[in-house]
Amino acid sequence: MTTVISRRSPIVAMFAVLGLVLGACASGPSQVNAAVVIGDKTITVDQVQDLVAKAVQVEPAAKVLAEQRKLDLLSREILRRLIEHELITHYAAKNGISIDPGQVSAGAKELNETYKQLPTDGSVEPTAVVKQAAQRALDPELVAHDILLMTKVGAQQAPTLQVGYDFTFIAPDPQNPQTGSLRAEALAKAKQLAESPAEARRIIDADLAGGKQAAKDKTAVAQASQADAGSVLFGAPAGSVVTFQADPQSGAWVVVVIRTRDLNGKLPANAPQLTPELAAAVGERVLEPVVAELGVKISPRYGVWDEVAMAIAPSADQVTGAVLPFKNATAP
Repeated sequence: MTTVISRRSPIVAMFAVLGLVLGACASGPSQVNAAVVIGDKTITVDQVQDLVAKAVQVEPAAKVLAEQRKLDLLSREILRRLIEHELITHYAAKNGISIDPGQVSAGAKELNETYKQLPTDGSVEPTAVVKQAAQRALDPELVAHDILLMTKVGAQQAPTLQVGYDFTFIAPDPQNPQTGSLRAEALAKAKQLAESPAEARRIIDADLAGGKQAAKDKTAVAQASQADAGSVLFGAPAGSVVTFQADPQSGAWVVVVIRTRDLNGKLPANAPQLTPELAAAVGERVLEPVVAELGVKISPRYGVWDEVAMAIAPSADQVTGAVLPFKNATAP
């Protein structure tokens, strides 16, 4: 996941990385009319539908989504943002983190100035329409508050958040590019590696001996890893195997063994400056363990939680990768 660095103002830059929003969520983890149950909170189907209706009203380009029968994209995006808000709120309360109200007001004002008038002729990619429509449907002060909070969390952890890992690539065969599914191959290999730390090491060693693109005993600090700071590499727990598409253009997948994850890393002397964009990206990934802590149960009408993308996929077959814990973490 590449973080784009620009000369935009800090708040606008953060909005470019994260479009975090929130909505009032009913208390009590009731399954009745629930779009999602997260921890002890329930976000209802009615809440999501009301926000979708508001998004279509305030964002003219979103009417095209309705005409194209693509409002499911908008529903999932709104629900993702509501889930992410609960994660942010929980993490901040647990760690005593807050944002000055003056910063929130300034951020909300600047946020309103970032919206562009999107064409309503269907020429804009649905993802761009969905992002702006979902964000406009919610209170800009609440959006700004969460983004600033996310950036603060990331700024605290990025300089020392370090992971130790091994990896191997699943790349297309240039001699026979149509052979099999690289996605299926990557998922199968991830399951093999997840049998135990010892098995993972054996497979990585075999790939290295066979001349495949692989490596072991690597370390990375988030602030020094701009291209990967917002990826699952810095969110997955130690003792897990993750796989995701490393290069969508080539189709290559990477399978990574996360051996350690801690806040004791040493920032390299040549590390880039910590920008708001980079901090926001890291802050989002810091929330990944909170999903496991609280539990996220999504109604099948919306899909399933995608751990790699930190989003909602339409189905289990459409997630962007996998995060698998070791089955036998004590194996020699």
